[in-house]
Amino acid sequence: MRAVFMRKEPEIETQEFQVEKVITLPAEQYAYFTQHLMKDYDFIKENVDLMCEKDGVWHCLLVTGEGMDEGVLVESEGSSYARYSAFVPSAQEIIRQYQDMQEAQTAGMQMNM
Repeated sequence: MRAVFMRKEPEIETQEFQVEKVITLPAEQYAYFTQHLMKDYDFIKENVDLMCEKDGVWHCLLVTGEGMDEGVLVESEGSSYARYSAFVPSAQEIIRQYQDMQEAQTAGMQMNM
């Protein structure tokens, strides 16, 4: 298991977030992504309209790797790289919540038809 450690920070500053889309990369591509966050990526560029900060909530992508529990939240602020990122050591609960939200939206759309 991995975590991000900061040195002598006076506080842990958190932000509210909402996952707008889950991107699952092959494990090797995910490993590369986590080591090269400042590179441009097509999957970020293709979803740039989903990411923003609005009313104190960060709308972002959750990028994870196949077979991995961890992930990275990304808010690109209009760029094609991970301008803002947050490491999530256990992303599976977030993914379940995202899937539940997607299913509820789909059910709501079907009821409106």
